[in-house]
Amino acid sequence: MNTLRRFFTAEEDAGQALIVFAILMLALLFLIGLAIDAGQLYSNKRMEQEAADSAAFAGAVILYQGGTGAQAIDAATADATTNGYTTDDCTFTSGQTCVTVNWPPTSGSFMARLDHVEVIITRQVKTSLVPAEAAFNPVRARGVAGAENVNSGYAVMALDRGNTTKSFWAQSNADVHLNGGGILVNSIAANAAENDQNNSGRFTVQNPYGLDVAGGVSGSWVGDGIPYTAGHNQMPDPFGNFITPPQAGLPTCNSLAACQDGAGNQIPGVYTTNLGGAGNNNMVLNPGIYILKAGMDTAGNANVTGTGVFIYNTYSIYPTPLLPGVLGTCGQVELSGNASTALSAMTTGTWKNLLVYQDNHCADEVAIEGNGSFTGTGSFYVPSATFRFNGNNATLIGSQLIANQVDLENGNLTINYDPTTTAQPILPRLAE
Repeated sequence: MNTLRRFFTAEEDAGQALIVFAILMLALLFLIGLAIDAGQLYSNKRMEQEAADSAAFAGAVILYQGGTGAQAIDAATADATTNGYTTDDCTFTSGQTCVTVNWPPTSGSFMARLDHVEVIITRQVKTSLVPAEAAFNPVRARGVAGAENVNSGYAVMALDRGNTTKSFWAQSNADVHLNGGGILVNSIAANAAENDQNNSGRFTVQNPYGLDVAGGVSGSWVGDGIPYTAGHNQMPDPFGNFITPPQAGLPTCNSLAACQDGAGNQIPGVYTTNLGGAGNNNMVLNPGIYILKAGMDTAGNANVTGTGVFIYNTYSIYPTPLLPGVLGTCGQVELSGNASTALSAMTTGTWKNLLVYQDNHCADEVAIEGNGSFTGTGSFYVPSATFRFNGNNATLIGSQLIANQVDLENGNLTINYDPTTTAQPILPRLAE
């Protein structure tokens, strides 16, 4: 009897183990299926997010180029379609994908901003575990992009990113006065920023601004009471790849006389002759765009004045690309002698508040020498060359100075940084 009881008990235990094993297998299969489904949902979310970001950026590029909101919507919709997302039914009663493009955005931090585009992609994803329940698995991605200003807010920027000594150099006879912003030096050299002016009254930076330098400092920064941060992250060029002006619609000026109005003032144009020239004749620039292919030289006592101008200094064969074997020369911008230049930038348009822009292919230094002075409202941008002060009273009073290097040998530099009078380059970027 005991033997028979043990037989049935063993068989019963085996049956229970089999049932438990089956339950565990079902649970394991469920977990595996759940992991597969989760992977599918994650993969779809990632692809949708990339598509939403790409579509929003495409719309932002149109806004950057001056297009309308309707054109931005069309561009974003077309980009989403290219990436495989086209609306078939936003009610999801018979479809699986909905692409919504909003200009301006209807939610988030950039809601109602006319310089931004919002793209929302929603797709029902059929998973492996329960493919019939796609209606319960909507995956949503949202991207926002816009055309925004990228100016970093420094009064002076020395852009050189190499191991360049004295990338910013204020020599013993320099006078520097900065208001509304500090100094950025991208060089990684041990003495990337040198200040030899040990008179604190002749080198001032408005509190709380100071010096940010990727490398190190030398000289009288501490003695002049100027705070600095060594080892600071290098900052990007705020105008990198910024749009250059077209020649279309501008007259070609092979001589100064060829481009003057009835009063003898210079008119906007493409100047293949040097703008200024030596002599004592004062010059007035009418508002507009001046493309210089032979530089600008105000040697002598010639004074230059003008309002609403944009000066683009470039090479002789612009806009033909400078390729190997293609010859092209850049003219130098030089303010020397006793010349006094007083110019203000445009207040509207693509180059708003950008006064002087030197082509990044031009490595010729921009110089203020002798007793020359330049008073300008707007930003000075010389990305591939040195901005040099060399004279008894070489003076620049402006809104912002951005150059590859800045060398104040015997000069006076006063910058009054103000976002309302400083170029704020507008570039497309992802925002949310």
